[in-house]
Amino acid sequence: MSFQSILSTEIEMLDDSDEEKESNRDLLLVCVLAGEYLSAKKERTTFYVKERIEWEKHIQQQAEEVPEAFLKLYRIEYSSFMKLCAIISPKILVKDEMARRRTGKDGISIEIMLHCLLRWLSGGSYLDIRLSAVISPVHFYTSVYKCIDAILESEDLAYKFPNTEKELDDAAQGF
Repeated sequence: MSFQSILSTEIEMLDDSDEEKESNRDLLLVCVLAGEYLSAKKERTTFYVKERIEWEKHIQQQAEEVPEAFLKLYRIEYSSFMKLCAIISPKILVKDEMARRRTGKDGISIEIMLHCLLRWLSGGSYLDIRLSAVISPVHFYTSVYKCIDAILESEDLAYKFPNTEKELDDAAQGF
């Protein structure tokens, strides 16, 4: 049955003035179109969820291949990397519950986010980095900017200029 025949039948059944019939016809048309749209609407499309890298296994494999691999790859000592993760983690912590609802997997770890930032800042292409981290382009950039914001907002990482003569002398002695 077509829209026109449904509308004609319904409008004939209405016992109203011409103006009210026109208004009711418009409302009925909207309802019928909405019903058609909802009945024809497909289910949400599914998507492919890849397995993310296991950070500890990744680090262990690098250490087995070349002892200084982490330092060469990230240009930072592993202990400093983990300290940086601890400093920025309160700012960038991702709720795993929301990630599990959507993908069935845990959210992106802080280590993976920092991995993306450091590799990107050292000149890596986001295409290669996101493939090695097994994350989407959107999550790559979200991770990078979350880490940058967390580092810039961190009081522990803020540069402190000498305020007194003694602090200035201490800083000079450090050089």
